[in-house]
Amino acid sequence: MAASRTQTTARAARFMAFVGDRQTEQTLRNFILDEALRHTHVGLGGVNEAIAHITKVGWSPRLLLIDLQGSTMPLSDLARLAEVCEPSVQVVALGDKNDVALYRNLLGIGIRDYLFKPLTEELLKRTVDLNDGAVRAVPQTRRGKAISFVGARGGAGTTTIAVNLARFLADSTHRRIAYVDLNINGGAACSMLGVRSNHGLSEVLQNVERIDVAFIERTMIPIGTRLFLLSCELPFGTAWPFKEGGIKHLIDLLTNEFHYVIIDTGAGVGRLSTEAFDNSARVYMISDRSVHGAHETVRLAQYVEKRENAPVISFVLNNTIPCAQGNVDKDDFVGAIGHSVLLEINHENKILAIAENVGEAPAGRAANAFVHSISQIVNDLVGRKATTEARGCRLNWWKR
Repeated sequence: MAASRTQTTARAARFMAFVGDRQTEQTLRNFILDEALRHTHVGLGGVNEAIAHITKVGWSPRLLLIDLQGSTMPLSDLARLAEVCEPSVQVVALGDKNDVALYRNLLGIGIRDYLFKPLTEELLKRTVDLNDGAVRAVPQTRRGKAISFVGARGGAGTTTIAVNLARFLADSTHRRIAYVDLNINGGAACSMLGVRSNHGLSEVLQNVERIDVAFIERTMIPIGTRLFLLSCELPFGTAWPFKEGGIKHLIDLLTNEFHYVIIDTGAGVGRLSTEAFDNSARVYMISDRSVHGAHETVRLAQYVEKRENAPVISFVLNNTIPCAQGNVDKDDFVGAIGHSVLLEINHENKILAIAENVGEAPAGRAANAFVHSISQIVNDLVGRKATTEARGCRLNWWKR
């Protein structure tokens, strides 16, 4: 009977809080009592306790306050929490770190606010409206998202996936998409999109001090009405002409004008790709089922996970050759990299080769499987639905 009463109370809770110390717990209880609030639940603990409780009662609150004190990987912990929460949940984080970078990262993944301890009743009154089960509105500028694609090795199909994702987003979600090809000596994006490079990217990065939105738009190649390409084709052996900070400034400008900025970083790590990782919300790592691919995926993941902005990482297996004896088994690949795989793309060499050579999107019934795979990445990116294998967080749900 006691368990039943607990579940009934929790299911009715519009506000839940899980905090790590008795003082904060008492402050919350005093606030709830003073405001004569009903349908609330306050418990001791953090993310793990919140996950266990919400999973047990099978019900999410409208507003969730979660204590991050003691968490060494707050973004990853919140990603796990998002897996058990409904899309409508508004989340306020609480912690003991007065860290602007952490605050910005939390806002960037969909957390509504971050409160610095010690928690006071006055701060709660200014931040949350428990009667409505909502965070009080704070005017914010909406920005697009920068998404990087990187190959564990050359020939993994990174550009093929990134280009077709950009096409899909532009055509199916009707969003404005910027595609930035960081393969500065000439990547495959131009041929796949049926255009010639105009060297716009090199012009932008060599004029960092004076670039603005108008300058960038003049250098971008339109692909239809919603997809725009920025690339260059420097001669081999050209001295490095770019200044540090150019990619960051470029991404800042583009995310103000486009819903998504797709950044094709090529294979491995370099100066430009590192700057792209540092300013991306998500990084998709593409690999084939080879020993070398698995090895390089591990190294890449370790490198990106250490970036200060802590981008969400998703892993994609791409079969660029027919499955054959000798390929690394998928389960062995997952075990080697220590992460689950978002999806595996089947071998579709013929239809993709034709599409690349004519500069058009894959079409016809033969392309259905590949298009479906791209749509799964789109769903992961926009939070349209959950996938059982996704490592990427679902915090986008809290932003809708």
